[in-house]
Amino acid sequence: MLEKIKKYWKIATEGWQGYITYAILGILLAYVVNFILGYFLSTDLPLVAVVSGSMSHKPENNLICGKYALNYQNNINDYWNYCGETFIYFNITKYEFMSFPFNNGLEVGDVAVIKGEKEYKVGDIIVYSPLNSKYPIIHRIVYINQDGTYQTKGDHNSGQLSYEKRIEKNQIHGKVIFVIPYIGWIKVLFVRLIGL
Repeated sequence: MLEKIKKYWKIATEGWQGYITYAILGILLAYVVNFILGYFLSTDLPLVAVVSGSMSHKPENNLICGKYALNYQNNINDYWNYCGETFIYFNITKYEFMSFPFNNGLEVGDVAVIKGEKEYKVGDIIVYSPLNSKYPIIHRIVYINQDGTYQTKGDHNSGQLSYEKRIEKNQIHGKVIFVIPYIGWIKVLFVRLIGL
């Protein structure tokens, strides 16, 4: 019996069949790991690749928070000089912002580890699904409405998008608790390749 299994395994893992077998095993392993992480982190979306620059603290095409960034230094003081007013609007001071988790933002290609929570607070970076969209958003909570819904904004953005002004708790997958740099570039390149 063991010899038969070895024989079939050898056939399945050599040549072009091997590529298919290992691809299927890789996909299955990814789903199992995702399921296990999701279970322990209380979320259906435990790993999220950052695919846009909306949380970056670096200028893109010489712009940050809608302003032309001349001689920009990648530090909290320069960031606040260009973007601070977008947070002051929500009564968030520079010192409060400096106490926020991941106050240096997130970069394209980062993978965020997400954990579901019972409550979220201003400053948390959350992943949520906007209504009428199949793609999750990863932005920072900037305000909690009186009805308990949340408002978010991308650190790089000059303002809010329309769907960011009233996010229900059931739209939230969780908050960022850890960031792994660079390994999300595989997904970023795939998304850009197929034009999403």
